[in-house]
Amino acid sequence: MTARLPALPDLSVRPMFLYGASRLDRQDVARRLHAHSPRASGRFVVAALTAIPRAMREEALFGGREAGWIEQARDGTLLLDEIDCLCPSVQERFMELLEHADHGIRLIAASRHDPHLLLRQGAFEAGLHRWFSALEPSQKLGPERISAVCRLPGAGNERPSGIARALERPLGEYLETGLENGAGDLHSCVIGEVERPLITMVLRRTSGNQIRAAAILGLNRNTLRKRIRELDIIVPKGGDE
Repeated sequence: MTARLPALPDLSVRPMFLYGASRLDRQDVARRLHAHSPRASGRFVVAALTAIPRAMREEALFGGREAGWIEQARDGTLLLDEIDCLCPSVQERFMELLEHADHGIRLIAASRHDPHLLLRQGAFEAGLHRWFSALEPSQKLGPERISAVCRLPGAGNERPSGIARALERPLGEYLETGLENGAGDLHSCVIGEVERPLITMVLRRTSGNQIRAAAILGLNRNTLRKRIRELDIIVPKGGDE
């Protein structure tokens, strides 16, 4: 029997706004909305604005040397996540697209922030402000409704779980900060930030027993010793090596 989706409103081509919850949860709900819409045979494209530097967002959205997110989502669904991160000039250009009835995409906008807060703080230029203000309550899903939808049977898409979900929000904030600052070594920075506390935590759990810690971490014992030295980790006393 096909599972019913009572918490999903307006399974059509109407635009939606998802706010609050985590980025992964917003993506999950957006995928479900796409899968149960007339555009389900089209592509579902995630425009993750905070995953790229600010200066590259306009080209990523509208295209340049390669097709942008909008073109990729033609006849499908575009999830424009953290839409409030668009600068005013890009917002104006995007509104010009929305005003054309034949733009060919189903838009799902999203943000970690409450829409009323965004409107009060003037996060949107005039045209996008009017567009958001005109959305009906049924077109807005907040944290509680998003969580309710996420608990429903899946739509056939695998989504991260466990550690990935636990780290999603802090890593997202770390990534956004790094990109805004022009960092070019985010991979090594993130690995470095995670590796030291991970090894330290496991060593504490094993009371300093490096043989047991290496087994838990899935590392060679000599490799673990090397990383302990390089990361200047203090090994708790009490465990046998």
